[in-house]
Order: sequence, then C-alpha cells, then structure tokens
Amino acid sequence: MLQEIAAQPAALEQTIYAEREKVARLAQAVRARDIDLIVLVARGSSDNAALFGRYLLEVTTGIPVSLAAPSVYTLYNAELRLSRALVIGVSQSGEGEDINTVLAQARRAGALTVGITNEAASTMTTIVDEVLLMHGGRECSVAATKTYTGQLLLFYMLAAALDDDSHRIEYERIPEYAAQALGLRPRIEELVERYVFMENCIVVGRGFAYANAYEFALKLMETCYVVAERFSSADFLHGPLAMIERHFPVLVFAPPGETLNGAGELLTRLRELHADTLVITSDANVAAQASRCVMMPAAIDELHHAIPYIIPAQLFAALLAAAKGLNPDAPRSLSKVTRTL
Repeated sequence: MLQEIAAQPAALEQTIYAEREKVARLAQAVRARDIDLIVLVARGSSDNAALFGRYLLEVTTGIPVSLAAPSVYTLYNAELRLSRALVIGVSQSGEGEDINTVLAQARRAGALTVGITNEAASTMTTIVDEVLLMHGGRECSVAATKTYTGQLLLFYMLAAALDDDSHRIEYERIPEYAAQALGLRPRIEELVERYVFMENCIVVGRGFAYANAYEFALKLMETCYVVAERFSSADFLHGPLAMIERHFPVLVFAPPGETLNGAGELLTRLRELHADTLVITSDANVAAQASRCVMMPAAIDELHHAIPYIIPAQLFAALLAAAKGLNPDAPRSLSKVTRTL
C-alpha cells in the first residue's frame, strides 16, 4: 500500500500523457450527441471517486449528474430512458458484474457509455463505447490508492475537455501537487502514534472534499478496522454532532475555497465540545482551531485539491494500520475484486 501511494505522481503523469487525446475525442462525441444527463455507476472506492466526479462535472459543465443505483437494474430490472445520457462506469478491475450490467443495459437503451478502469483487458472494456484507463500498473494492495486518484484525474481531464475554459482546470499540475503531499509522510508518522488505540471516529468534508471524507473513512475501516462514519459538515451539524464528547476523534478536510469558513466554524464548535480534532488544511487560522493539523501547500487551490489532499489520509491509514500491528495489504475478510449483482 505504501509503495502504491508513493507511485501516484508517476502514475498520474503517465495517465495524462496516454489518455489526453482519447478524452478530447470523447468530449467531441458528448457534444455531438447533445448529452443533457451524466450517470455514474460504481462501487467501493470507485463510488467515492464517482461522488467527486459528480461535484466536478456539475460545477464545471452545468450538466446534471446522477449516481446510479445498480440494484435498480440488477434486482428490479428497470428500463431507463437514456438516449441523451452519458453513462460512465468506474471500476478498478473492470470486472464488477453489477457495474457492467448497468453499462450493457444503458448502451442498449441508447446511452453513450464509457468505462474507467485500470485493466485494459477487463470485461468492462468490451461492452462500452469508449475506455479511459489509469496508467499506474497493476494495483496489488487490496486498499485502493493509486487507482482512486487515477479515477479522480480522469474526471478532471473529462471536465476540462467539456468546460468552456471558464474554470481553468489545470490538471497538468496535479502530479506535482501529489509529489509535494508525499513529503508529509514524516508528519503523518508522528501523528499516528496518538491514534493507535482509536476505535471510532468521524470524517468530515464538504463540496469537492466530500468524496475524500468517504474515501478516508473507507481506508480506516478496511485497513485499521476503525468504525469511521463520514459526513458533510452541513449534515453533521443537523444531528450527528450529538455523538461528540470529550476526546472523540473527528478528522476534517478543510481545503481553501467555498467550504473553508464552514470547516473553521465546525472546528470551533468541536473545540468547545473538547473533541480530538485532526484537520488537513493550508489555512493557519483553521489549523489553530484543531487539536492537530496536517499543513498542505498554500499553492493548491480549491479546484485542484482533491488528489493531493487524499494522499496524507492514505498515508495515515497505512501507517496507522502498521502501528496497530495490522497488515494493510491483506485486510481480513476482503479480496481485491468484489463481485455483486
């Protein structure tokens, strides 16, 4: 897992180089088809990547994006009208049976279909109109890291190709940001010793950081066996806040931009409740409200923070698992490919 985390800058660079022309061709097809709906279908970490894709594509393109419920297709046999839809399946292995079922049915219903995967020879690649590949090599750790960030990058590339340049998506800078985030490993190594006995926690993020809250929580659950609930900071204040008591761990993403003030206000409230808070941020004032912080480079802006900000969280999960005496590469009860219908 740690080796694959470290491989991410190079994997991202290679993905940009290999997929740029293909993404541009796909964007032309989307415009030619007058697409007015995008549907994303995924499971696990790929579903978290799709959640980010929803925010990014809606904000930058104005096209409504839906996260599919595969059971609608696989259990209830519903037939949806998708002739003006772009349906994107996201799967590390390309072998998720329910994801592939949705893609096949969507294509029969007239949708333009795309598969995002790490496996060029997978089943997914045979049933879609276009394939976008991550180029980081085979992922051996059960816990997805480089495939998750590769999926995020492909959403950045697609959004940039569909955008009218008003949002200035500069995804070419992301590999450099990822390399800078890897330099935070010594800080993470210091922090995990404080959390060795953590059994429960909350992970909070909003907007472009919401997907990373889900992904960080998933990593803690599958590698450290920590019960990790995840919330938008807006939802968290509606009821879950009642769970917080002295020393309860709350892990917060507070990137720059529209959600920063809300994250700061939440941390202030959590401080009043004597929670144990760890924030990932580049803002010194927000960091001062938390028990502990991971300081990110200030140059990383709101639109481009998703990939570099998840890397400290990935390192935290892998290093915490090791500190707990667990093997993050072989979580109990799990396998690399999960098949469901």
